[in-house]
Amino acid sequence: VPGPSYLHLLGVDLARAPDGHWWVLADRTQAPSGTGYALENRTIVSEVLPDAFRAANVRRLAPFFRMQREVLLGLAKVDQPRAVLLTPGPYNETYFEHSYLARYLGFTLVEGADLTVRDRRVFLKTVEGLQPVDVILRRVDDSFCDPLDLRGDSFLGVAGLVDAIGAGNVVVANALGSGVIETAA
Repeated sequence: VPGPSYLHLLGVDLARAPDGHWWVLADRTQAPSGTGYALENRTIVSEVLPDAFRAANVRRLAPFFRMQREVLLGLAKVDQPRAVLLTPGPYNETYFEHSYLARYLGFTLVEGADLTVRDRRVFLKTVEGLQPVDVILRRVDDSFCDPLDLRGDSFLGVAGLVDAIGAGNVVVANALGSGVIETAA
């Protein structure tokens, strides 16, 4: 993994106890969801209840997403990197968030079949031909990301992705293997 960071996003499931204390129910490290839902919820509430929203002095989320985009693109070794958001597809329960985030961040939304690995490099298949991919924001669990090196029965990932990562030709956030520190309380 290039740089000191293996986790670029950490999700924490929280619950409030009857006595008012907060409980951490789980840590989500593989492909944490929730940020896109928070953004969409704020957008809807600000349109439906604009006066109440303004009166509550709700902090804007745009700076967080701007920073996330900058950090992810900054991981690439090229001047104008291409980033994609890798989703398991429309049958996944969080697909709405995947498509919403990809559009908001300006990343191409892709499934494993949209990508290919050639000479240890990841490429996006387009009508103009293969386009290099430098950063993958991953929403597919670790073991499903590469049917050659991980789960051979996976149709969600990209054959050869582990090799491309090892060669330093693509950055994946969160890093493969980050699920090992995911905990349910």
